[in-house]
Parts: sequence; structure tokens; C-alpha cells
Amino acid sequence: MELISEDKINEIRNSADIVNIIGDYIPLKAQGKNYFGVCPFHDDHTPSMSVSRERQLFKCFVCNKGGNVFKFVQEYENISFGEAVKKVADKVGIPLDYVYTKKINTKYSLDYEIMDFASKIFQNNLNSKEGVEAKKYLEQRNITDNIIKEFQIGLSLKDKKYLYNVLTKKNYDLNKLDDLGLINKNGLDGYDRFVSRIMIPITNLDGKVVGFTGRIYNTEDPAKYINTKETEIYKKGSIIFNYYNAKNYIRERKCAILVEGNMDAIRMYSSGIRNVLALMGTTLTKEQIEILKKLRVPIILMLDNDNAGSIATINIGDELLKNNLNVKVVRLKGAKDPDEYIVKFGSDALEDAINHSLNYLDYKMDYLKNNKNLNNTEELIEYVKSVLKMVENEDNLTKEITLQKIAQEYNLDYEILKKELVFKKEKEEQPIKVITPSKDKYQICVSYILYYLMSDAKYLKIYNKKLGYLKNANERNLVTEIEYYIKNHGKINLADFISYAENDDKIRNMVNNISGYVDGNDLKEETFLEYIKALNDILEKDNMQKIKDKINKSTDINEQLEIINKQISMSKKRIDAKKEV
Repeated sequence: MELISEDKINEIRNSADIVNIIGDYIPLKAQGKNYFGVCPFHDDHTPSMSVSRERQLFKCFVCNKGGNVFKFVQEYENISFGEAVKKVADKVGIPLDYVYTKKINTKYSLDYEIMDFASKIFQNNLNSKEGVEAKKYLEQRNITDNIIKEFQIGLSLKDKKYLYNVLTKKNYDLNKLDDLGLINKNGLDGYDRFVSRIMIPITNLDGKVVGFTGRIYNTEDPAKYINTKETEIYKKGSIIFNYYNAKNYIRERKCAILVEGNMDAIRMYSSGIRNVLALMGTTLTKEQIEILKKLRVPIILMLDNDNAGSIATINIGDELLKNNLNVKVVRLKGAKDPDEYIVKFGSDALEDAINHSLNYLDYKMDYLKNNKNLNNTEELIEYVKSVLKMVENEDNLTKEITLQKIAQEYNLDYEILKKELVFKKEKEEQPIKVITPSKDKYQICVSYILYYLMSDAKYLKIYNKKLGYLKNANERNLVTEIEYYIKNHGKINLADFISYAENDDKIRNMVNNISGYVDGNDLKEETFLEYIKALNDILEKDNMQKIKDKINKSTDINEQLEIINKQISMSKKRIDAKKEV
């Protein structure tokens, strides 16, 4: 396997019609020279996403998502850039046996290296003489060698200094090892955080090891599980266990099953139910909800069959529902969790339970009956009001069906129930309302100027002649990258430059923000010159203010005169430049 070349990436993009590719994901309708569709990246009800066949770019006028065909596929399917390139290549019939790897952010490359090395040590331990007992334990739980390899399961030894000695001999810094949660530092010495435990690596969304869960297997310990503390690369709230392994199976099965424990997920995965994810706690963060939203499949909650699990199901279900996710529920009867259920009843029974999962609102209606005597008028009223509150923000059809159910089940008057609920008026299709993030005049001018520079090489010559300077270092770096690109390719267009920018995090983020913010459907040279002129005015005012501040601070008359002369000279140059504009 070799690294896919930039030329190959551009060949694939140039062979792909962005309208056809995006049209496979969402319905598009021609409107003028562009196509419009409902944006899949926010809660959109009117067509606010524009797709340009001419420029091979998409842009949402509400959430400001934008980019080329690879960026759309990457965002829609929540996959890496390389995976998106491969998907598009398959769609346009270009054979691709290459692998695309992004440059690693050197800030954390050492952290990933150490965690990967520690994971390999734990895996070697499991396959050594000391790992025989742990291997037997895993076999008893039907965790095969293949699953052990796939999840990179390992073992921390009884020797409290074993990992410490191996890592320090590799000259890894003790403070770094302590920061990563592998070693507990004790002065100039240290000892292993994980001792005599089965080690389950925790990987980030890209499959890199960022932490561990250590589970007891041959001892009694009140701490059944010990997890890595939060570190620079391990933020519990931005990770979902088994995401990297499960994402393709989730797309195939068109649903994701969310369980509580790592071992539950591993056990289900080993039993052939591979579209399974595990919580990193009993709640979901905004980041984790966003990860689930990007999967664009129903989420099946299968949490522990106890009171805490019931409460967590309601709390998490409500949050997912607020975020417009399709939520279902499986409550396992006769077992505490999926692991125990498989042992007692087998994986086929679990599959059957999944296939008969309940709609979340139906489950919650039953849940709200708990501890209520519905033959008692007051408690029945309380229950009915709680159900009406549950659906008050749902669509009209959901409200209608819910009211019909309650009316029939408790012999209540439908019209009286309906008066308690406000039905939403059907929204008429509204014209697209452009919402842009708050930016000052300088940022607006710079965003448009950079957009033009990334769109056509001719604008770089105008920029260098009429302006040639931006205040922010990141902005200047982007211009340098644009110059380098044009020098090597002889031309530039935004769709290809977006792919090129994928290799650098800072540049990529700037390009994505600009391409999403700017409406570049009608690029005209006179408009570019207006932005250049406006930015020159802003820079001149800033410069004048700095000079005034310097003069006010100076007490030397000669120094003040020198500052004034410099200011006059600079102003003359700017006036001459503006005359040319």
C-alpha cells in the first residue's frame, strides 16, 4: 500500500459530479444555475444547502457548512478524509488501492506513541506464561483470540514496577507517563497504575489508543474497573467506546446499539452483533450526541436492567430526542445486562429482542406509569398530563397518535385531550434566510479576499500588488500556502485546494470556515478590488492609531518627528495604491 498522491485525489474529484454524488444522499432541486436541498448538517426544514455544479462546491446558508465533494461525504458519513476519497472513487469507478494518511499533529504524536507502545506491552503480557489465567477467564466469557486481537486486549502484570521499568528504559519522561495515566509518580520514582488487570484499550474516533479500562479477573476488589484519568488526548466526553470498530457495521445494519459497559460491547461484538457502542459513563455529552447524530441512524438504548439503567434510559433518551434522533429501547428481561443475557439465553434471543425494540415514546409512556395507581383519578390525571408534556414539542402526527392511544386506553374524550395540546401550524416554505457568524469588518474583508485567492490564480497577482499584507499570522500562512500551491500547479481552484489543505489542521480549519462563510457564487474582479480597498482603509486606520499612541507615549520631540515622517511616507504609499485600485 502507498500514500495516495495529490494528483490522484484531484483526478477523482474532477471525475465526480458533486450534484450527482450529493444527490445520492439528499434530494436536490434545480434553482437557477445551482441546486438546492435540505441541509443534513442541522435541523433544516427548508432547502438551505446550495450545490454548484460549475464550481463543484456545496454550501449551507444557515449552518455555514461548505466544501467540496469529499468534504460532504466525510461530514455526512462521519468518516476520515481518506475514507471519503475511497467512497467517491468507488462511486465514479476509479480503482483505488492506495491508502491516505494525514500528517500527525506533532503536539501529541509522542502521547500516541507511548500509549500504542503500552498497549503492545499489555498484549504481549496476555500471551506470556503470566497471561494463562487471564486468557482462560476470557475464553470462559466466549471472547475468542480473534476478538482479543481486534480489541487489542491485554494484561497488566502483578509486578507493580513492570510497565514502569519497560517505559523508563525507553527513556520516556516520568512526568509524561504520569500525565498519561500509565504511571503513578512518587517523587523521582513511580509504580504502575494498572496491576493484575485485563486491559481494554480505549481508542479515539480515528482508532488511536488514548486510554485503558482495567478489569479484575482473579481477585476480589471493590474497584471492578479502573479507567485512565482524563489527559490531553483522552477526553471521556468526546469518545464513545468501540466507535472505530463498529462504524461500518452500524451503516450496514442501519442502527446503533448503545450499552453501558465495555465488556457488554465486546461480548455482543464477539457474538456477531457488531453495531454496538458503549457509554463512557451514565450520561451523554454534547460532543458524544454530535457523534451519534452524524451516524444518521436510529439509536437503540440497551442499558442495564436495574433502576439506575431505567433512569439513565430516560435521561439519555430525552436528550437524544431533543437532538432530533430516532430513539428506540430494549429492556432485557431476566438478566442484568447484555453480557449476562447472552450467557443465559444466547445471542439469537438478543438479536430477537433488538428486532422488537420499542419506540422511545412508547417506552416512556409505560415508564411514566411506574408507581402510579391509574384507577385513582388524581394519579390518572397526573399521568395523562405527564404524557401530554412528553409530546408537546413533537410533530403533529406523533401528538395525534399519542392522544388516540390515551383516549382509547382510558376511555377519555379525545377533544378534551386535544384542547390541552397546542398543535403546530404547518410551516409554509420560507425563502432562504442567510445567517452568518458575527465578524468584524476586518474579518469579513479578509475572509472574502482569501476566498478569491483560493478560487483563481489571477487574484494573487492583484493581492500582491495592491495589498500584500494581513495582520494575523495564520492568515499570512494561508496566503503562503496558496502561493506555494499556485507555484507548483500553475493554477488554483477552491475544490482542489480544500483537498490539499487536509494535510494541515490549522490551514484545513481556516479553509473550511472561509468556504462555509463566504457565498462565492458570483466572483467578480471589481468586487475583489472593493474588498482590497476596504481592507487597506482598515489597516491604515489601525496604523494611524498605533502612531498616535506612540507619539503620545514619547517625550522626545525628535522621536515624535521621526514617527510622523514615517507615518506620512506610509500613508503616501497607501494613497498611491488606492489610486491604482
